[in-house]
Amino acid sequence: MRTTTLACWLLFASAGCHTAVPLASPAEDLSRLKPRTLLLTDSDRSVVRMTDARLTGDTLGGTVHGQFTAIPLSRLTEVKAVVGAPAKTRILAVGVGGAVVLAVWMIGSWLTAPNGFAGDGPLKTCPSGDPQTCP
Repeated sequence: MRTTTLACWLLFASAGCHTAVPLASPAEDLSRLKPRTLLLTDSDRSVVRMTDARLTGDTLGGTVHGQFTAIPLSRLTEVKAVVGAPAKTRILAVGVGGAVVLAVWMIGSWLTAPNGFAGDGPLKTCPSGDPQTCP
């Protein structure tokens, strides 16, 4: 059980949350951040997702829809890097963990309460079997 729980948490943590950060100077920021994924806004306001991007001179080259594509920086109006957001991931993990703990506690309370639910006390039985004659 513990191995499964640990595996689930590791999978959850590795997926994590991501955010898109605008790059003010793509040439400098790409070498510093080395993001795997970029969101490129073209002059016609279309957004292209590029992975494994490399900057050669004034041209970005990378994979778009499974094919290598080269796009000049002069054609782009905005370049965003998709980077990990560890704070968002921690908040999400705490929220999900809290919800799980609350659910387990509520189910445990429900299962250990008399008659499967709290507040009504023990079930009363009628010896005659007729509910009309029982007190």
